[in-house]
Amino acid sequence: MHSEKAKSKAIKIAVAVEGVMGVSIGGNDKLEVVGEEVDSVCLANCLRKKFCFAEIISVGEAKPQPPKPPVPPLCPPPPYCHPIYCYDPPPSNCSIM
Repeated sequence: MHSEKAKSKAIKIAVAVEGVMGVSIGGNDKLEVVGEEVDSVCLANCLRKKFCFAEIISVGEAKPQPPKPPVPPLCPPPPYCHPIYCYDPPPSNCSIM
């Protein structure tokens, strides 16, 4: 795929196939398709109709991404609240003069 127009058409064709979750252009202008129960032969045939050449390089399970670390909260927790009463810490008696 030499032009941006051709890349855009290939992505549109790939996204239209049932089961496709994501499409990207990888190294060497290769189309990378991610999804569940994607019919790779149907996808290749659809691309061949438009571009006259399409080749399946590999088919396999997607590699699971590592879990993201939890983000610490930005604000301190709110004061302790009970349905009957709320407890706010008393203000400090410290004053600067």
